[in-house]
Amino acid sequence: MNVLKELKEKGHILSMPRIAILRYLLEHKTHHTAESIHKALEQEYPNLSLATVYNTLKLLSREGFIRQLHISENRTLYDSNTKPHSHFLCRICGKIEDIWENEKTNFPKEINGNLIEDVHTYYFGICRECRKKYEKGQSH
Repeated sequence: MNVLKELKEKGHILSMPRIAILRYLLEHKTHHTAESIHKALEQEYPNLSLATVYNTLKLLSREGFIRQLHISENRTLYDSNTKPHSHFLCRICGKIEDIWENEKTNFPKEINGNLIEDVHTYYFGICRECRKKYEKGQSH
């Protein structure tokens, strides 16, 4: 894993919990909360604390290996796909989906003298599945 090599080169300790959390993120390409990661790993790593998960996610985010998403007002999500893309949140079922049609790869590097490092675009609405259920219910 290049991420492990880069973390080590930057002087970070590669503990077993950090490696497990990073491996989980890279193998499960969805949007995770710290709690969902902890729950997924607690069987294999019973001594893994939620604080360790949070601290590891903070480190990985700070170093640019994962992205924090603030699309939902009551939880922070983590995305291991760091390529610029947008996200869609279904207001009915809460599902979050990556949006690639309008990739944000050419966002401005500077606006009014301000250095732009990252762009997050969030779309809110009704997903395909909920829309089908809603429209089906309306036809009766």
